Amino acid sequence: MEIRNCTVAEATAVGEFYDSVVKFMDDNNINYTKWRYKIYPSTDYAGDAARAGNLFVCTDGEKILAAFVLSENPEGDYSKVAWSQNLAVGEFLVLHAFAVAPDCQRRGLGKKIVKYCVSYAAEKNHRALRADTVPENFPAQKLHETCGFKFVGAADLGRNVPGVPQFCCYERIL
Repeated sequence: MEIRNCTVAEATAVGEFYDSVVKFMDDNNINYTKWRYKIYPSTDYAGDAARAGNLFVCTDGEKILAAFVLSENPEGDYSKVAWSQNLAVGEFLVLHAFAVAPDCQRRGLGKKIVKYCVSYAAEKNHRALRADTVPENFPAQKLHETCGFKFVGAADLGRNVPGVPQFCCYERIL
């Protein structure tokens, strides 16, 4: 198993991975994320993140086990959140679009990846790692809390996601 930065050439495969995860959630009526098939996260999103150097994958050989984005861009208005520390953009990283393959879930992979994200953020001299989830995404919320994140509140991040007026925000001080 390897966790690494994703190349631009791999972005299409990661987009297809995201599509497969969203389709699985939709087909099984468990789309806690409220992600939309081929809309978010999409191949275009993966490509943009890869070009920015922010797309990561966890692989086992050629198989993608998980994908995520680590970025200084909160992709919304984080000024509306009551963070424990008032940090400027650039002083924290945000974990976005974190997906684990359905056949790899509940095996500790998510915890390993979050641990990697915490170490990566610290190595890059960020002061915090932040994340946000839709209110119904209880698996992600539990993972964040298990990994030492603190819930800091819910806020409208101005993302205009249908049916999601507020996001639950989490922070791990490094």
